[in-house]
Amino acid sequence: MADALSVIPTAVLRNLSDKLYEKRKNAAQEIEEIVKQLAMAGDHDKITTMINLLTNEFTSSPQANHRKGGLIGLAAATVETISKP
Repeated sequence: MADALSVIPTAVLRNLSDKLYEKRKNAAQEIEEIVKQLAMAGDHDKITTMINLLTNEFTSSPQANHRKGGLIGLAAATVETISKP
């Protein structure tokens, strides 16, 4: 998890769990850009670590905004990794 925290800025993680949808959406867009950069660099281990962080820490959270942020973050990461040829 420490590796994912070094890849995703703390502000993005905080916004991902914000109660406002716009902040969560902006954080997901930043995650999409990070995943795009990592995919182009071929660093698939960090992408996997990010997905594990979103799955374990966000989507499994008892707090609704954390779960929503985790899902939108996973969607952003997935769209970027799938769209790469």
